[in-house]
Amino acid sequence: MERLRTYHPVEGEAFHVHTFRCKHADEVPDTAYIDKAIELGAPRIVFTDHSPFPGNLFGNRMKIEMLPEYITTMYRLKEEYRGRIEILAGLEVEYLPSFREFYQELKTNPGLDLLILGQHFYEHEPGWYSFLDEDKSGEYIGLCEAMIQGVETDLFDVVAHPDRAFRRRKSFGSEEGSLADRLIYAATSHGSYLELNYSSMHRKRQFWHEFWDRLPNQAMMIYGLDAHSEEEMVEGMETDISYQNRCLNRQKEVIS
Repeated sequence: MERLRTYHPVEGEAFHVHTFRCKHADEVPDTAYIDKAIELGAPRIVFTDHSPFPGNLFGNRMKIEMLPEYITTMYRLKEEYRGRIEILAGLEVEYLPSFREFYQELKTNPGLDLLILGQHFYEHEPGWYSFLDEDKSGEYIGLCEAMIQGVETDLFDVVAHPDRAFRRRKSFGSEEGSLADRLIYAATSHGSYLELNYSSMHRKRQFWHEFWDRLPNQAMMIYGLDAHSEEEMVEGMETDISYQNRCLNRQKEVIS
């Protein structure tokens, strides 16, 4: 399908911020993040809370019944803060093939500005998901294959923490590199940004330089906070400036 382009990064934005609705972020109002982003000088804040699924099949996310409230609240806040900071409302979603129609509904929802692909688990077949597997030694293969399939739908603007797929690997060898190359090629070919994730940088085996060193010049990168608290947002915005600049410079090179 033809990509419905809705999102382009801007310099200094607070990208990839969660809310209390996901049940594992701080219990603070949305305005706490917005006010902090303004204090930090961000021109824009991009909320991408974990997406619900029909039937509320998965935990660590809002229930499907909460989605209308999330969208309505974000619209109200956009109006309330107009002229002070731009607010975008999005969702972080796992790609599960049996939910393709649901993703298309989300993508065309006028209240959502973007979808990002956050592959925390994958689908073997409807009703059978990788988090049920006892043997997770091959998890990285399934996660990468799912991300590639998701990118190829043209429904996702950003691939969140793509290198986190290798979280259970002890080293990054030729097999991991081959999968990474395929994912990078898919994202580059379909115009999806690859997210350099601040949260991953501080977790064991979730940030792999070997992945990022493979990116060709035309690949598009974005720096994401993955903030689940005000403190995480501040830390991500105020540190690792070299990573932010690396992403920004690559964006400028691609555009030029």
